[in-house]
Amino acid sequence: MWGCVLPRVLMVATLYSCSASPTQPSAIQRIPRKAASVADPNVSEFFPTTAKLIKELKVDFDNNGVIAVVLAYASDTVPDVATGVRVLKYGATGWAVAFEEADSVINGAGASDALNIEKVRSSGGKEGVVVVLKFSGAGTATEWHVLASIRNKIARLDPTRTRDKVLKARGYVYMGYNGVTVHGDLVIEDLAGYSRGRARCCPDRPSIAIRSRFTGNSIKLDSVKESPSCPRS
Repeated sequence: MWGCVLPRVLMVATLYSCSASPTQPSAIQRIPRKAASVADPNVSEFFPTTAKLIKELKVDFDNNGVIAVVLAYASDTVPDVATGVRVLKYGATGWAVAFEEADSVINGAGASDALNIEKVRSSGGKEGVVVVLKFSGAGTATEWHVLASIRNKIARLDPTRTRDKVLKARGYVYMGYNGVTVHGDLVIEDLAGYSRGRARCCPDRPSIAIRSRFTGNSIKLDSVKESPSCPRS
């Protein structure tokens, strides 16, 4: 008689455990809601109607997932070209200008040759924007600086003092005929080599490449490399 009861008890226990499991909460069922995406701004509303949009970049200045839109624009006039850069950020009232700067260059080739922007990214993940201005007339000269976020505000980092110090230490003078490129966290400026008193037509020293490293909130001299060959006088 007991031999018949025991299997029935075991069967009931098994059925109970199977019927109870679907009622338990499941982690798979708790899917978090996806954050609503922010629509891109209508960039034509954020630079003068008389200007030409040269380039647009999306930049994470603080490496926190908050994307800013950077616009570079210039007047389509020659030889005097008015240039501008604006940083747009999204807030409670939508997209708005968080930073802007304006410059002017002489460039006979017009707006597209006068201004460029490139993204630079520090080893820590913060991004900046390299602004490149090109003067073209009796010779060429390229000026550049970096826009970066410092204490939640966009600031302009100027490399001029570093360049002047490098040239002075080598007995060089700045005469233009330089170019700027960006590789990762490095901004590389290639310069023709001029001794003091030398004519712009005829560099007489090896050209040099000044490599500046973007740290996220500053630009620091990384290295200086001379060309292996010296131009003929």
